[in-house]
Amino acid sequence: IPAVLFAIKIPNFGRPIFVFLLLVMFLLATTELGTDGWIQDIMGAVLQDPIKGTFFIIYTSAIMFVLRFFAGPIVHRISPLGLLAVSAALATGGLIWLGNAGTGIVALLLAATLYGFGKTFFWPTTLGVVSEQYPKGGALLLNAISGVGMISVGTLGLPAIGTLQDRALNQVVMADMPQVHSEIVKPTMGLLGEMDAVDRAKVEKLPESEREQIFALERQTKQKTLAKIAVLPAIMCVCYIGLILYYRSRGGYK
Repeated sequence: IPAVLFAIKIPNFGRPIFVFLLLVMFLLATTELGTDGWIQDIMGAVLQDPIKGTFFIIYTSAIMFVLRFFAGPIVHRISPLGLLAVSAALATGGLIWLGNAGTGIVALLLAATLYGFGKTFFWPTTLGVVSEQYPKGGALLLNAISGVGMISVGTLGLPAIGTLQDRALNQVVMADMPQVHSEIVKPTMGLLGEMDAVDRAKVEKLPESEREQIFALERQTKQKTLAKIAVLPAIMCVCYIGLILYYRSRGGYK
């Protein structure tokens, strides 16, 4: 009912392609803002230095700041949907690389650069597509798709990434350290309900050798989470290619 009422007030809100873009926005927001929300913590754990973790969010944001000055020539050369498809492919490669790069700083920086290039044009190009295809919607339609992105990353994206990390660590500890697993887990609420998660306070009470082993497993699972997130921009890439083919069947994107 709220969606119907909203559609009545905002022209073009119920158009199939716009609804499709709204759904893709869930993936886009999590890929960009959800990853940004966690990358400081993840890379800080991987490199065992919170300051270095902070550097990664600063570095990728700086890449975005610079590249967006050159968005015009790029988008006119390959079209908005082409730019979105290429960006999604780059973000996929960057996240997979980040998730498997180990602790080598050069490899991590190169992977972060690829990811930074990929995420740079997601949000503004999506708004550009909406404004070009549905000009009657005006600022309300642009705010609607932006609002969906912000709500989705806060209610689904960030908790989903946290749940992925907790589940992965719990499973790895259960497999590699069954002798202490039952002593250090506690029920907690994940995105899809209650689950077991490793309690850091209980881990701190373990002998140093076991504690360090768990922390090592935590660093590995956190980093691997980035590779798992890569499935989102991969799906986005397929969606954008589908839109490109759709518009070509109608004479091309205009």
